[in-house]
Amino acid sequence: MAIPGLAELTDGEENISPTLFLLSGPPGIGKRDYCREFLEEGLSSGRRCIFLSSKITDKEKIDLFNMNEKKFNSLFVNPVLVNDTPSEKSLDETLKRIISYLSDIRIGASLDQQSNVGTDDLDNIVYFVMDSLNHFCDIFEISSIRKFLAKLVLQLRKRKTIGIFTIDSPISADYQPIVSFCDGIMEMKFEESNDSLIRKIRLLSMAGHAMTKPTWIQFSIDKNGRFTFANDLLKCTLDGRVIQHHPVYYLDLPFHSEGCARTYRKFMSVFKDLDPKYEVLNYNFCFIDIVGLSNPELAVHRQKEKIVRLNEFISSCNSFRKISDDLKIILPSGDGMAIGYENNPELPYKLSAELHGFLRKYNKRIQADSTIKVRIGLSSGPVFTVYDISNRLNVWGPGIVMARRVMDLGDSWHILLTENFAMQLQPLYEEYRNNIRRIGSYEIKHGEKINVYSAYCDDYGNPELPEKFKQIYTSP
Repeated sequence: MAIPGLAELTDGEENISPTLFLLSGPPGIGKRDYCREFLEEGLSSGRRCIFLSSKITDKEKIDLFNMNEKKFNSLFVNPVLVNDTPSEKSLDETLKRIISYLSDIRIGASLDQQSNVGTDDLDNIVYFVMDSLNHFCDIFEISSIRKFLAKLVLQLRKRKTIGIFTIDSPISADYQPIVSFCDGIMEMKFEESNDSLIRKIRLLSMAGHAMTKPTWIQFSIDKNGRFTFANDLLKCTLDGRVIQHHPVYYLDLPFHSEGCARTYRKFMSVFKDLDPKYEVLNYNFCFIDIVGLSNPELAVHRQKEKIVRLNEFISSCNSFRKISDDLKIILPSGDGMAIGYENNPELPYKLSAELHGFLRKYNKRIQADSTIKVRIGLSSGPVFTVYDISNRLNVWGPGIVMARRVMDLGDSWHILLTENFAMQLQPLYEEYRNNIRRIGSYEIKHGEKINVYSAYCDDYGNPELPEKFKQIYTSP
């Protein structure tokens, strides 16, 4: 019995006892879409639903739920359409229809329970929506609505109903008498961010639960009216639980406390040893290099600090930390590293984009001499195992070499790709076709020419042509 986004709003709670919620929010924020998703969950689980609205007709109701009348196994009433002229009698008739519907459900449930011992009583809970209280009060007298609600709520509580009553915010003092019956309160709001509006929702109270620190959870609505709740910024990076207070940030990742952040740092600082792989394998590589790290004017402790920070940022990227060590190899290179993935060519690309996002946020809040700028090369190719002078197993091959070659052609923030790597990615998604562009060919060692591509958009990469291409450019 789910309220949309309940797990995010209650830090993991997925089921609730029958509760009548008041959902407030400014016009246009999505209260009706929220109620639709709630009712559709009830319908999909086989429960009876009641939809009470003074705004929409029967046909509009069918369009809203994208189903025909036969499939809409519930009660829909628009009191405005009950009589020719809306009046208190219209409300009385609406109440009679609802009571009759609830009585039929109870009789049917009793017969079912007699023939099927052990039936879960929660299966008989009714889903109810009344949208919206403002509009009802615009049509009918507030005193009439108050009487109607007093009788309606009594019937709903008798039949174990979970319901949502919507109202526009801010709520005027005149409406206080008609909202006091609710034992659960949810709020929606808009927030401005970078010239755009962000939608947020929070749960203030719920029957049987004390919300001591209600948290605003961000949500979005897609073009089909479907909701997506919360995001990683509102959950602890260490344990995944919703943060119910002001978060502690480390590397722009949120945590419950400083203790969580310290534990995370310890986990991320440990790299497991590379397992021996004696056969030749094909890997997809991301070669990362810190720009300007060898500058003699940069103090040694600053150089070390940048290397440590880069390692921490890479370890924090989802495309790194969520991939098993058995499916990737890590080769430090002094001022950066090469990371190879065994199967998926998307992972080096995603890692590059994620890393750029972390570094650009980091650079905005620190001193200029501590900023970290990188250049990245992406390539695919075979690798093989070799033993170094200390008899330690190492990995080398054309896959790594070409990633290093193409990386060397870039400047700060460039993400450059070899042709074979770009050809693997471009057919996958329109985003890749739009963001991965050929910039020309370049002659590397031994007279070999390679075709080079650059990946960039508003969030990552560098749209400028690399300096080496500006100085010596060879047409294909």
